[in-house]
Amino acid sequence: KAARVYARVNIRGGSMRARFAVVLPVVLSIVGCGGSRTDPATEISSANLSADSMAGGNKVIGVMSRNLYLGADLGPVIAAKTQSDFLAATTAAWRMVQRNNFHLRVQELADEIANKRPALIGLQEAFTWRTQTPPDSTAKTVVYDFAPELQAALAARGVKYRAVASVELLDVEAPTLAVVGGQLVLGPDVRATDHDVILAREDVHATKVAEEVYSLLLPLPIFGRPLPLPLRRGYVAVDVKYRGESLRFVNTHLESFDPSIRTAQGAELAASPILANASRPVILVGDLNSLPGTEGEAALARVGFADVWPLVHPGNPGLTCCFGEDLTIPGGVFDQRIDYVLTRGLFEPRAAVVTGTNPAVRVEGLWPSDHGGIFAELRIGDPRFDR
Repeated sequence: KAARVYARVNIRGGSMRARFAVVLPVVLSIVGCGGSRTDPATEISSANLSADSMAGGNKVIGVMSRNLYLGADLGPVIAAKTQSDFLAATTAAWRMVQRNNFHLRVQELADEIANKRPALIGLQEAFTWRTQTPPDSTAKTVVYDFAPELQAALAARGVKYRAVASVELLDVEAPTLAVVGGQLVLGPDVRATDHDVILAREDVHATKVAEEVYSLLLPLPIFGRPLPLPLRRGYVAVDVKYRGESLRFVNTHLESFDPSIRTAQGAELAASPILANASRPVILVGDLNSLPGTEGEAALARVGFADVWPLVHPGNPGLTCCFGEDLTIPGGVFDQRIDYVLTRGLFEPRAAVVTGTNPAVRVEGLWPSDHGGIFAELRIGDPRFDR
């Protein structure tokens, strides 16, 4: 959903009479603006799901993929052609992040997860937002820290999760504007740091095996000039021992802006040692930015991964994305499925649910994210109990 870029640019202040070396966050959001509304039937009560049940040797595990949404469409930042346009765009983006207040959204996300209690969660767009005033050094004041805030909100609900793998992706900083005494002046610097994260429930034993950035990354221009560093995407993986069974759990977020790059990233992941050399069953979750049967999802299907959703809901599109930039707008529409739970090995899908689509649970009118979550319940195959 979000394309990002990492760059360092010198901005001379003009009437502000200042010179800044800044790191620019650039995000191109591709949001749904039409199509069918998500089928309410896809968000079902957890009463219909067995929370990690184990009866007669049928060991069942719940897993989830959840894009937390960085909080704004930063497309205008990359489209800026002048310094004034750039500062206007960064200022508008930061205001939108604040409007889409994660301190509120995290309460909905925590309710959603606590209701399902997945053993493992793959998080994408787990951002840390920092500010610095005056804007003269690296921003250090934390305003939002998505993954730790989510863990704290879950713990308050009696469900404890720990971060067992995390890879740092985007890490950028830029100036913004403020109005003081009727005058337009430089406001705080704002720093955005993105992560892919795996959370494990406290009773699940998980060992980190990978925190990687893809080798093929998207370069983007800014102000008509090539950037010195590309957009970082990656993946994380853990080995899991769960009720006597061993499996591998992988989480990724593929490139959104360029289909050839996200296809290549999917192929790189498919050929990576964590998958190519994996003897144990694998569950792979993530925002693949790929429609079913295409691009990154197709690359993973070629090495034996099965898409859980159509196995549980044949004929139901299971749309997961995307609400608009402003999460206070009530009439959200999904028009694509780009979030997945994929499996390879002895797994039998038992249930699959799209979460985060019920307008009745919004806090102060905010959707929890611009994506829906995808929760799946899987029976872990055990030959001892197969006939």
